Amino acid sequence: MTRTGAALVGVAVAAAIGAELWTRASSSVPREDLPANVAARVNPRLHDPAAVAEGAAVFESNCVSCHGEHADGRGVAAAGLAPPPAKFRDSDVLAQHSDSYLFYRITEGKPGTAMPSFRGALAENERWAVIAYLRTLAPDAAVRR
Repeated sequence: MTRTGAALVGVAVAAAIGAELWTRASSSVPREDLPANVAARVNPRLHDPAAVAEGAAVFESNCVSCHGEHADGRGVAAAGLAPPPAKFRDSDVLAQHSDSYLFYRITEGKPGTAMPSFRGALAENERWAVIAYLRTLAPDAAVRR
């Protein structure tokens, strides 16, 4: 290969890498770095009408204090939290995240925030029910599955 050919290949590779990095940086969809065993999970209660009612009750008992009665991030315990609790209503939070990501965050909590782990407080089926309920808050949003 000539020096000119090698230089052109180098420029093409650099351009491709730069385009990939720009695309990742400019994407409005956050990365979901999940353990493989969690990333492959599917909400077993997604189309279960009973799960929505159960999830609403679990949300009211466990989540309203921070996320608010209307899931708008304005719960009584939200004052002063930095970052503030997620707003599930009138935002794109639900559309940006898969059910497996939401399940992981409810289960493990979220480092750097006030979001605690509910692993010991809620049964697995209750955590999935909360997600089924949350999905009803923005039914028209494009959802990552």
